Amino acid sequence: MTARSYKITDEEFELQVRNLVRIVSACTLGLWSFSAGLLIGTFYLF
Repeated sequence: MTARSYKITDEEFELQVRNLVRIVSACTLGLWSFSAGLLIGTFYLF
């Protein structure tokens, strides 16, 4: 077996970072909307 070292280029790294930021921001937005829904639901129901 030979070990290969794979180096990513700056463009690939930028693309991966951009995708990671998209995923994190989508998750954060989902958590904020969920907590806002809980807060509104708490005051609306009680």
